[in-house]
Amino acid sequence: MIKRMVFAMALSGTCLSLHAQTIEDALRFSTTSPSGTTRAQSVGGALGALGGEASSLYVNPAGLGFFRTNDFSFTVGLQNISNTGTYLNTKADDNKFIPLISNLTLIFGGKRKRPDSKWQNFSFGLGLNRTQNYNQRTYYTGNNNSSSLSLNYYLDAEAAGVTDPDEQLGGSQTIGSLAHTSALAYQTGLISPYLDNGQPDGFFFSAAQAVDRSINVKQESIIDSKGGAYDVAFAFAANYDDKLYLGGSVNIPTMTFKNSRTWKETNLNTANTDLNSFDVTESLRSEGTGINLKIGGIYRPVKSLSLGATFHSPSWISFTDTYRTDMTTSTKTLGVLSFSSTDTNDGFEDESKYTIRTPWKGVLSATYLFAPSADTRKPTGFITFDYEYMDYAAMKMRFRNDNSFDREDSDLRNNAIKDTYQGASNIRVGGELKLHVIAFRLGYALYGSPYKNGAIDGKRQYYTGGIGYRNRGFYMDLGLVYGNNTYTNQPYELASNADPADHYTTPAPAEINSKQANINATFGWKF
Repeated sequence: MIKRMVFAMALSGTCLSLHAQTIEDALRFSTTSPSGTTRAQSVGGALGALGGEASSLYVNPAGLGFFRTNDFSFTVGLQNISNTGTYLNTKADDNKFIPLISNLTLIFGGKRKRPDSKWQNFSFGLGLNRTQNYNQRTYYTGNNNSSSLSLNYYLDAEAAGVTDPDEQLGGSQTIGSLAHTSALAYQTGLISPYLDNGQPDGFFFSAAQAVDRSINVKQESIIDSKGGAYDVAFAFAANYDDKLYLGGSVNIPTMTFKNSRTWKETNLNTANTDLNSFDVTESLRSEGTGINLKIGGIYRPVKSLSLGATFHSPSWISFTDTYRTDMTTSTKTLGVLSFSSTDTNDGFEDESKYTIRTPWKGVLSATYLFAPSADTRKPTGFITFDYEYMDYAAMKMRFRNDNSFDREDSDLRNNAIKDTYQGASNIRVGGELKLHVIAFRLGYALYGSPYKNGAIDGKRQYYTGGIGYRNRGFYMDLGLVYGNNTYTNQPYELASNADPADHYTTPAPAEINSKQANINATFGWKF
């Protein structure tokens, strides 16, 4: 029940007083995708035992121990995300195309200073790595003759015991939990109270309802997201006898997420209905900064085989969110009216502060080198593999209210996290074939579903490939990452106090099929 309640509040027009955050935010800020240099992405991100690659800094910092020269690289790219939404048996498409600067890495390779010591070298690295891209646009639409989001607005007002709507819904005594929902609907004429001798009797109706209580509306959802997640990394590694490599890093994750979701309904009913149309837009901006640690090792029992193990600590990330909700309604009796949640908050957007603890990760890796040789004119290559485990059920959220810890609200979300999410296994595999100065690469990554409910297909797959050129200290790589996943979006759930006699029902969730294509290029120099 907790899981269902939180999920409903996340996606309906109903939100908790003073909080716009849900357990889906914890998941969003905890997930990653193949990232780093183009070479790293081209082999599926399987870097846990692959030494000598700049992006190992972000997966297993022990890989820095392989560097004996300095290395600088940067990665740019273009990304296109195409989403197809199916809702109420209707399909709709949208896509977003954006440029990216995804990676910037500087490594100071260590040179052996004491011939009599088995500690061969010590290396340092620092970098900026984009771990997730939030830029995408999703659209879906369908005709609904069994319910309307507007019903929740009046049902919430009834459940809150509103008897003086002029004061309690947008007036001086506005109920906080209704400031982003029922208050907007009342002030724009989307909902109205029934009257008893000219006075509100505590019950309401929606302008979308005809005289016979029937509903027929065209519903549209437009979700436009922007932003990304980055890691700023500071790493150190040591090489012992060219067999054991140890490393660690301190990382500062930063996130910026902007989300605008517009829900629109247009009346299609031929029966006498007051509504022409209404739209409500929820705007959210999240900014967070945190810290985490990574430690790892790579062992080479023989020259051609490397075995790696890495532990990524959870990240504690402090967020500040600002959000507002705006509604415009067109009715036959009142015309066009607009109202904003800022109108009941002295013109200010709402703000909340909270902390998210992301899952810890454990990574086991192996890399096998084919025909390793000091003669670079001979063909060589490798196959590399990562197994990663993430415990999504270990995510935590902590909320603050008036600068104090809100235990009840935090416990509600954290119990919902345990009920909803589980540990997941991620697999990354890739390979490279190098012919003198040219290299060809392929990779694949499978990220397991974080959901306990097997009916929710939360897995993500990425198919990768690329080509590289290396000569006299300069290198250039081109690569392609193609990913796809399917997920659902529940626009709203009908409030539990709806009258069963009206036979209104919650719509089936929209199914979103998302396809992602990244074209990346890395330019680097060894010096």
